[in-house]
Amino acid sequence: MVKIRLMRVGKRKQPSYRVVVADSRSARDGRIIESIGHYGPREDPSIVAIDTERAVFWLQRGAQPSGQAKKLLTISGAWAEFTGEPAPGESASAPAPAGRGASRATPAASVEEETGEDASASEEAGASAT
Repeated sequence: MVKIRLMRVGKRKQPSYRVVVADSRSARDGRIIESIGHYGPREDPSIVAIDTERAVFWLQRGAQPSGQAKKLLTISGAWAEFTGEPAPGESASAPAPAGRGASRATPAASVEEETGEDASASEEAGASAT
């Protein structure tokens, strides 16, 4: 099985990682198929650089991400592109305008419903009078 996972590089006590596509049976720092990015957790702020096009390519072909690799794919936006879901930053800002617009539309709809009920009540009264 092909996995997307982290390969440790860097000095002792100063880790940095490559995001790689590798066979699940190979060693952590062993043979890889392709390197698709890198992750620097000790930088301030942390560096996450992933080639989303290549990540989506491998995900579509059945590559399974490890737990930490999935988190990094989510941060980079590759996971959202693969699943078709909105990115985390987009989902937080998108509902706010829709929520405000929906609350404005609700009073207008209730006014139309009330006038529609009054009109049907007057039609029924006219029909019973005849």
